[in-house]
Amino acid sequence: MSLFNLFKKKNTAEENAPLTENDPLENFPELLSAKLLFLKKPILDSNLLLTEVEKHFAKVDHSFTKSTLIFSFPDHTIQLADGAVPAQCTIMIPDQEEAEIDLPDAAFQQNWHWPEANQTAKNCTYEILVTDFMSRTLPYKERLNLFMDFLVAVIRVTQPNAVYSSPAQKILNPANITSIWDTDKMQTLNAICNVRLYNVSNDADHKELLMDTLGLHTIGLPDFQIRFSVANENEIANLLWTYAYYVYEYGDVILDGNSLEGVNAGSKWKCEKQLSLVAPGRVVVNVIPD
Repeated sequence: MSLFNLFKKKNTAEENAPLTENDPLENFPELLSAKLLFLKKPILDSNLLLTEVEKHFAKVDHSFTKSTLIFSFPDHTIQLADGAVPAQCTIMIPDQEEAEIDLPDAAFQQNWHWPEANQTAKNCTYEILVTDFMSRTLPYKERLNLFMDFLVAVIRVTQPNAVYSSPAQKILNPANITSIWDTDKMQTLNAICNVRLYNVSNDADHKELLMDTLGLHTIGLPDFQIRFSVANENEIANLLWTYAYYVYEYGDVILDGNSLEGVNAGSKWKCEKQLSLVAPGRVVVNVIPD
């Protein structure tokens, strides 16, 4: 594979989630979901939601109950053994006036992109869940575009104070999600991917860090990780985002033994596929600095 150029803050490493050496070295698509967080319970108007969703999709079917709003998209179908079914997205609504915000500890650990993220989320008292459904076998670009068009529509109507991205394990500013999706499709992965930083050294005199991407695995692509001690953290972060957008553009094409361009122009950093060093357990391209 040819080299490519770049586009141009620490937690202790977690225990790795279970993924055995016998698993194939590829990731399989997982549920895409986001939690919309509110300071107080929002007024949810299903008709307004449907109207906004219809701005993004030529055909929309729907089924609404008090606690679940289901939107089906006949122009995006998956093939099952007994026929084709439309891809769906859902909104899950709690019954109670105030629903305790249920976020994992990891949600508060890697929010370098938004300084107010943690406090904003902790101040919220109500959440609704947005997910895709029956869409995992769609081509990953089609699937992500469908989910993001739907998510942006729901954000516009409900006006949450924060959004927790489950694939990326990060808290996002809702205005940032909608503005990027509207104006800068070069940042397609903003809402489902994160770059994380961990201190993996026990020696105070020898700093060793690990940075990785998180979220690509949920659309069936490999994530990336780099373990290093002398490189600049911001440069490694930029590099990881470049790698992420490369596989998003071209697919799971990086093989063991391939080289990717490193921090310096013309440098060749070897690649190998392996299980991730930090949770969640998933297949990553381990990039080895020269």
